[in-house]
Amino acid sequence: MIRIPQIRTQWLSTGFVVLCALTYCLIVFGAMVRAKDAGLSCPDWPLCFGEVIPQFDVKVAFEWGHRLLASCVSVGLIALSVFAWAKPELRSLMKRRLSVAWILLLVQIVFGGLTVLLKLAPWTVSAHLILGNSFCLTLLWIACDLHACTELKTGVREMPVRLPLSLGVRALAFATVALLLFQFVLGGLVSGHYAGLACTTFPTCNGDQIIPEFAGRIGLHVLHRLNGFLLLLSFLVLAFAVRKIERLSIFAKTGLRIVFLQIFIGAGNVLLKLPFELTALHTAFAAALALVTALLIREVVYTPSETSQSATMRMVEAR
Repeated sequence: MIRIPQIRTQWLSTGFVVLCALTYCLIVFGAMVRAKDAGLSCPDWPLCFGEVIPQFDVKVAFEWGHRLLASCVSVGLIALSVFAWAKPELRSLMKRRLSVAWILLLVQIVFGGLTVLLKLAPWTVSAHLILGNSFCLTLLWIACDLHACTELKTGVREMPVRLPLSLGVRALAFATVALLLFQFVLGGLVSGHYAGLACTTFPTCNGDQIIPEFAGRIGLHVLHRLNGFLLLLSFLVLAFAVRKIERLSIFAKTGLRIVFLQIFIGAGNVLLKLPFELTALHTAFAAALALVTALLIREVVYTPSETSQSATMRMVEAR
């Protein structure tokens, strides 16, 4: 049981939700920068043409605006960290969580600079995408933990009762996370190698074959498609497996719906030749899927397994 003043955790939890939403907007804005081919509109870093505020055209405005929004996220994390660290009763709770958030943010800043300085090298684009989403879901996880620690009227919050999960369900959940991570890697590489139109038809690729080859830009595009279908299958099986577990079922079904939408949006991107709006929407739903999956895996992590519960019961009986 955790005793922490309610009002402080409420404010801090709300602050992390707002910062998570701001980071989500930053991720989508980054996709818009990419779609406008504005990633190198500011050819230097951290300044833009050697100036803090450069002369603007449309592309420079997109890139500079992306950097400005990233700076706002950094300032927001500083403010929340100071607030949490100034309260001794929050410090122990937040120490590890803030450390993870700051490590992700600092590494993300470095990769943001490398992405520009290395002229949008595909591996930096992919890493930048993964780190940004990891930071966003970490903020959401922290907000959920703070909300869970908020005192009830009695001044004490009891831990919720969670039915134990089988090892099979836990393994399936983590396998789904692995597929999602791989999909983000592939998505970053497809973007970095400009392979979004390597296949110009759907569901086949440039003709009557679904898998014409696994080499080069076409191979990247095909792998991205195939892994997307594997991710859909994984969420489908997971949603069925946890259908009787209320909270897990909600997250699994939501994730399944988002993957369905992602496949349709991805097909639209191919058939309509990567329109700006659909490209941004594709990234928006990908980031949303990452957040939903984070909530799902948080439930899995905080739910005991059948094995651990059996071991606990044997210990109690032995006493």
